[in-house]
Amino acid sequence: MVSGFTCISSNPMTRTIAVALVLVQFSSAVAVAQAPGAQARALSFVSALAQAMSQRDHAAVAEMVRYPLSASVGGIGIPVTGRAELLRLYDSLFTAELRCLVDDAVAKGSSAIRVDSGGVSFASGRIHAGDVGGVLKITRLEVPPVTGAGAPPNPPPRRVNLRRGDTQFAGRLYGDGIDTYVASLRKGAVVQARIEQFPGRSAAVRVIEQKTGKSLERPGATAPRFWTGTIQDAGEYRVEVVRLAPYCQPSFTYLLTITVK
Repeated sequence: MVSGFTCISSNPMTRTIAVALVLVQFSSAVAVAQAPGAQARALSFVSALAQAMSQRDHAAVAEMVRYPLSASVGGIGIPVTGRAELLRLYDSLFTAELRCLVDDAVAKGSSAIRVDSGGVSFASGRIHAGDVGGVLKITRLEVPPVTGAGAPPNPPPRRVNLRRGDTQFAGRLYGDGIDTYVASLRKGAVVQARIEQFPGRSAAVRVIEQKTGKSLERPGATAPRFWTGTIQDAGEYRVEVVRLAPYCQPSFTYLLTITVK
Protein backbone atom coordinates (compact mmCIF):
# COMPACT_ATOMS: atom_id res chain seq x y z
CA MET A 1 0.00 0.00 0.00
CA VAL A 2 1.38 3.37 -0.96
CA SER A 3 0.16 6.61 0.65
CA GLY A 4 1.22 10.05 -0.54
CA PHE A 5 4.03 8.78 -2.75
CA THR A 6 4.47 7.87 -6.40
CA CYS A 7 5.64 4.38 -7.01
CA ILE A 8 8.46 4.01 -9.54
CA SER A 9 8.79 0.69 -11.25
CA SER A 10 11.87 -1.36 -10.44
CA ASN A 11 12.00 -2.46 -14.06
CA PRO A 12 15.31 -1.08 -15.48
CA MET A 13 13.78 -0.48 -18.92
CA THR A 14 10.86 1.50 -17.44
CA ARG A 15 13.24 3.60 -15.33
CA THR A 16 15.41 4.30 -18.35
CA ILE A 17 12.44 5.49 -20.42
CA ALA A 18 11.15 7.66 -17.58
CA VAL A 19 14.53 9.33 -17.09
CA ALA A 20 14.87 9.87 -20.83
CA LEU A 21 11.49 11.57 -21.00
CA VAL A 22 12.42 13.90 -18.13
CA LEU A 23 15.70 14.76 -19.81
CA VAL A 24 13.96 15.46 -23.12
CA GLN A 25 11.44 17.78 -21.43
CA PHE A 26 14.21 19.57 -19.52
CA SER A 27 16.36 19.93 -22.64
CA SER A 28 13.39 21.27 -24.57
CA ALA A 29 12.72 23.94 -21.94
CA VAL A 30 16.39 24.93 -21.86
CA ALA A 31 16.51 25.06 -25.66
CA VAL A 32 13.50 27.38 -25.76
CA ALA A 33 14.97 29.63 -23.08
CA GLN A 34 18.36 29.76 -24.81
CA ALA A 35 17.16 29.85 -28.42
CA PRO A 36 18.75 32.65 -30.44
CA GLY A 37 16.54 35.68 -30.31
CA ALA A 38 14.24 34.39 -27.52
CA GLN A 39 15.74 36.69 -24.90
CA ALA A 40 15.81 39.62 -27.33
CA ARG A 41 12.17 39.01 -28.22
CA ALA A 42 11.23 38.95 -24.54
CA LEU A 43 13.15 42.15 -23.78
CA SER A 44 11.52 43.86 -26.77
CA PHE A 45 8.08 42.92 -25.44
CA VAL A 46 8.84 44.14 -21.91
CA SER A 47 10.29 47.39 -23.28
CA ALA A 48 7.20 47.97 -25.43
CA LEU A 49 4.96 47.42 -22.41
CA ALA A 50 7.03 49.84 -20.33
CA GLN A 51 6.76 52.48 -23.05
CA ALA A 52 3.01 52.02 -23.44
CA MET A 53 2.50 52.29 -19.66
CA SER A 54 4.70 55.39 -19.42
CA GLN A 55 2.66 57.07 -22.17
CA ARG A 56 -0.59 55.89 -20.55
CA ASP A 57 -1.50 54.35 -23.88
CA HIS A 58 -4.28 52.11 -22.57
CA ALA A 59 -5.19 50.87 -26.05
CA ALA A 60 -1.63 49.70 -26.74
CA VAL A 61 -1.47 47.84 -23.43
CA ALA A 62 -4.86 46.23 -24.13
CA GLU A 63 -3.47 44.89 -27.42
CA MET A 64 -0.67 43.14 -25.50
CA VAL A 65 -3.11 41.01 -23.48
CA ARG A 66 -4.66 37.61 -24.20
CA TYR A 67 -8.29 37.31 -23.15
CA PRO A 68 -9.64 36.12 -20.86
CA LEU A 69 -6.83 37.45 -18.65
CA SER A 70 -6.01 35.80 -15.33
CA ALA A 71 -5.59 38.76 -12.97
CA SER A 72 -5.51 39.10 -9.20
CA VAL A 73 -5.50 42.02 -6.77
CA GLY A 74 -4.58 41.28 -3.17
CA GLY A 75 -4.97 37.56 -3.84
CA ILE A 76 -8.50 38.01 -5.17
CA GLY A 77 -9.14 36.92 -8.74
CA ILE A 78 -10.48 39.63 -11.04
CA PRO A 79 -12.29 38.43 -14.19
CA VAL A 80 -11.07 40.28 -17.27
CA THR A 81 -13.08 38.79 -20.08
CA GLY A 82 -12.17 41.19 -22.87
CA ARG A 83 -10.63 44.43 -24.04
CA ALA A 84 -13.51 46.64 -22.85
CA GLU A 85 -13.29 45.15 -19.36
CA LEU A 86 -9.54 45.71 -19.20
CA LEU A 87 -9.88 49.34 -20.24
CA ARG A 88 -12.49 49.81 -17.51
CA LEU A 89 -10.24 48.25 -14.88
CA TYR A 90 -6.96 49.63 -16.26
CA ASP A 91 -6.01 51.87 -13.32
CA SER A 92 -6.69 49.07 -10.84
CA LEU A 93 -4.51 46.58 -12.71
CA PHE A 94 -1.67 48.54 -14.32
CA THR A 95 -0.80 50.52 -11.22
CA ALA A 96 2.17 52.78 -10.53
CA GLU A 97 3.73 49.99 -8.46
CA LEU A 98 3.46 47.56 -11.38
CA ARG A 99 4.90 50.15 -13.74
CA CYS A 100 7.92 50.51 -11.44
CA LEU A 101 8.49 46.74 -11.56
CA VAL A 102 8.24 46.72 -15.37
CA ASP A 103 10.62 49.68 -15.64
CA ASP A 104 13.05 47.90 -13.31
CA ALA A 105 12.94 44.79 -15.51
CA VAL A 106 13.85 46.90 -18.55
CA ALA A 107 16.69 48.55 -16.66
CA LYS A 108 18.14 45.22 -15.46
CA GLY A 109 17.61 43.46 -18.80
CA SER A 110 18.04 39.70 -19.15
CA SER A 111 18.74 39.15 -15.45
CA ALA A 112 15.18 40.26 -14.57
CA ILE A 113 13.37 38.50 -17.44
CA ARG A 114 12.87 34.73 -17.28
CA VAL A 115 12.30 32.94 -20.56
CA ASP A 116 11.16 29.31 -20.59
CA SER A 117 9.05 26.92 -22.62
CA GLY A 118 5.88 28.52 -21.24
CA GLY A 119 6.75 32.06 -22.31
CA VAL A 120 8.29 34.89 -20.32
CA SER A 121 7.92 36.08 -16.71
CA PHE A 122 9.02 39.49 -15.43
CA ALA A 123 8.12 42.28 -12.99
CA SER A 124 9.30 40.08 -10.09
CA GLY A 125 7.21 37.26 -11.54
CA ARG A 126 3.97 39.25 -11.36
CA ILE A 127 3.47 39.28 -15.14
CA HIS A 128 3.59 36.27 -17.42
CA ALA A 129 3.30 36.43 -21.20
CA GLY A 130 2.83 33.45 -23.47
CA ASP A 131 3.08 32.84 -27.19
CA VAL A 132 -0.29 33.44 -28.84
CA GLY A 133 -0.20 32.88 -32.58
CA GLY A 134 3.49 33.74 -32.75
CA VAL A 135 3.11 36.91 -30.67
CA LEU A 136 3.75 37.39 -26.95
CA LYS A 137 0.63 38.31 -24.98
CA ILE A 138 0.12 38.86 -21.25
CA THR A 139 -1.70 35.81 -19.88
CA ARG A 140 -1.34 36.34 -16.12
CA LEU A 141 -1.05 39.47 -13.98
CA GLU A 142 -0.71 39.87 -10.22
CA VAL A 143 -1.05 43.45 -8.96
CA PRO A 144 1.61 44.29 -6.33
CA PRO A 145 0.69 45.87 -2.97
CA VAL A 146 0.18 49.63 -2.88
CA THR A 147 3.33 51.45 -1.77
CA GLY A 148 2.51 55.04 -2.67
CA ALA A 149 4.80 55.01 -5.70
CA GLY A 150 2.17 56.78 -7.76
CA ALA A 151 2.83 60.42 -8.55
CA PRO A 152 0.22 63.14 -8.02
CA PRO A 153 -1.29 64.69 -11.16
CA ASN A 154 0.47 67.64 -12.75
CA PRO A 155 -0.62 70.97 -11.27
CA PRO A 156 -2.61 73.30 -13.54
CA PRO A 157 -0.62 75.91 -15.50
CA ARG A 158 0.36 78.85 -13.32
CA ARG A 159 -0.16 82.34 -14.74
CA VAL A 160 2.65 84.68 -13.71
CA ASN A 161 3.54 88.35 -14.18
CA LEU A 162 7.13 88.88 -15.27
CA ARG A 163 8.81 92.18 -14.59
CA ARG A 164 12.16 93.39 -15.91
CA GLY A 165 14.96 91.60 -14.14
CA ASP A 166 14.79 88.29 -12.33
CA THR A 167 11.68 86.49 -11.11
CA GLN A 168 12.09 83.19 -9.28
CA PHE A 169 9.80 80.22 -8.70
CA ALA A 170 10.31 76.99 -6.77
CA GLY A 171 8.60 73.68 -7.40
CA ARG A 172 8.73 69.92 -6.93
CA LEU A 173 8.59 67.32 -9.71
CA TYR A 174 7.15 63.82 -9.37
CA GLY A 175 6.87 60.89 -11.78
CA ASP A 176 6.40 62.26 -15.30
CA GLY A 177 5.78 65.76 -13.94
CA ILE A 178 5.68 69.01 -15.90
CA ASP A 179 5.30 72.38 -14.18
CA THR A 180 3.99 75.10 -16.50
CA TYR A 181 4.30 78.89 -16.10
CA VAL A 182 2.31 81.11 -18.50
CA ALA A 183 3.32 84.74 -19.09
CA SER A 184 2.61 87.57 -21.53
CA LEU A 185 5.76 88.80 -23.25
CA ARG A 186 6.35 91.82 -25.45
CA LYS A 187 7.93 91.73 -28.87
CA GLY A 188 11.69 92.26 -28.74
CA ALA A 189 12.04 91.19 -25.10
CA VAL A 190 15.16 89.17 -24.38
CA VAL A 191 14.19 86.31 -22.09
CA GLN A 192 16.31 83.84 -20.17
CA ALA A 193 15.02 80.82 -18.23
CA ARG A 194 17.33 78.84 -15.94
CA ILE A 195 16.65 75.84 -13.68
CA GLU A 196 18.96 74.65 -10.92
CA GLN A 197 19.29 73.03 -7.48
CA PHE A 198 18.40 69.48 -8.57
CA PRO A 199 20.56 66.42 -9.38
CA GLY A 200 22.23 65.78 -12.74
CA ARG A 201 20.09 65.70 -15.87
CA SER A 202 16.86 65.05 -13.98
CA ALA A 203 14.94 67.95 -15.58
CA ALA A 204 14.92 70.32 -18.55
CA VAL A 205 13.47 73.75 -19.30
CA ARG A 206 11.67 74.69 -22.51
CA VAL A 207 9.72 77.69 -23.83
CA ILE A 208 6.63 77.28 -26.01
CA GLU A 209 4.56 79.87 -27.88
CA GLN A 210 1.04 79.45 -26.54
CA LYS A 211 -0.79 80.43 -29.74
CA THR A 212 1.01 78.07 -32.09
CA GLY A 213 2.32 75.42 -29.72
CA LYS A 214 5.74 75.92 -31.31
CA SER A 215 8.69 75.01 -29.11
CA LEU A 216 11.48 77.56 -29.02
CA GLU A 217 14.07 75.05 -27.84
CA ARG A 218 17.55 75.21 -29.26
CA PRO A 219 18.05 72.56 -31.98
CA GLY A 220 19.95 69.56 -30.65
CA ALA A 221 19.75 70.64 -27.03
CA THR A 222 19.60 67.68 -24.64
CA ALA A 223 18.23 68.16 -21.12
CA PRO A 224 18.91 71.92 -21.21
CA ARG A 225 18.98 73.76 -17.90
CA PHE A 226 19.18 77.15 -19.63
CA TRP A 227 17.21 78.83 -22.42
CA THR A 228 17.58 82.29 -23.90
CA GLY A 229 15.96 84.01 -26.87
CA THR A 230 14.40 87.17 -28.27
CA ILE A 231 10.60 87.23 -28.48
CA GLN A 232 9.59 87.73 -32.10
CA ASP A 233 5.82 88.13 -31.60
CA ALA A 234 4.04 89.62 -28.62
CA GLY A 235 1.72 87.18 -26.86
CA GLU A 236 1.54 84.43 -24.26
CA TYR A 237 4.35 81.94 -23.76
CA ARG A 238 4.73 78.84 -21.61
CA VAL A 239 7.89 78.17 -19.65
CA GLU A 240 7.85 74.46 -18.78
CA VAL A 241 10.04 72.58 -16.33
CA VAL A 242 9.99 68.93 -17.44
CA ARG A 243 11.07 66.02 -15.27
CA LEU A 244 13.42 63.60 -17.08
CA ALA A 245 14.33 61.33 -14.16
CA PRO A 246 12.83 57.81 -14.17
CA TYR A 247 9.23 57.70 -13.00
CA CYS A 248 9.94 55.60 -9.92
CA GLN A 249 12.81 57.67 -8.55
CA PRO A 250 12.07 60.06 -5.65
CA SER A 251 10.66 63.52 -6.26
CA PHE A 252 12.96 66.52 -6.14
CA THR A 253 12.71 70.31 -5.93
CA TYR A 254 14.03 72.89 -8.38
CA LEU A 255 14.52 76.64 -8.65
CA LEU A 256 13.42 78.43 -11.83
CA THR A 257 14.75 81.89 -12.62
CA ILE A 258 13.18 83.86 -15.49
CA THR A 259 15.01 87.01 -16.56
CA VAL A 260 13.41 89.61 -18.83
CA LYS A 261 15.49 92.38 -20.41
